[in-house]
Amino acid sequence: MSLTLSTIKELRHAVVNALVAANIEGIGENVYEARRENLWPEEGLVAVVYTDSIRFEDKRTSPKEYVVSVNVVVDVICQSEGDNVNDTLDDASVAVITALQPPMPAGGFFGGLTKRFVVTGVENNLSEQGEMSRGLQRITFETMFGVPLPVGGPVNDFLRAKNTIRAGDSEDLKQEFVTNVRPSNA
Repeated sequence: MSLTLSTIKELRHAVVNALVAANIEGIGENVYEARRENLWPEEGLVAVVYTDSIRFEDKRTSPKEYVVSVNVVVDVICQSEGDNVNDTLDDASVAVITALQPPMPAGGFFGGLTKRFVVTGVENNLSEQGEMSRGLQRITFETMFGVPLPVGGPVNDFLRAKNTIRAGDSEDLKQEFVTNVRPSNA
């Protein structure tokens, strides 16, 4: 679990660094890893990066690695006196997606941290607050990476069952074997 959380932390830092390096017009270095109080800028754009969902899947009974799926969310936030909030959010969102989704790098995304990094959704939320137009456009990416398990997989969380299959009463048609089953709450 600690390897997983460390990887997610590295991934969040890598996404922030990629957006800062892209120097997106209007956002520049205004990229943060968490929501902040009084975040609305006087004018312009801000981007906030966080992870909102982490899922684990072993894909089989005796896995060699867990496949971890993570939703990485980038909120593009804008406040403006003009009527161009929608256009500003759309332009900034295109720049964010372009910065975070280059053609598939040979070693994976963000220096090999992830196997997959794709846009799965964009949501727009405009609000009218007095004389200022405010808006937020949420861009959701899904990413996947593997977390290796010790050689042979987990050893202490299997239930063991001795089984016998027999055809009739004949000892010649009897098969005995042991089955290891992972409990569903493991």
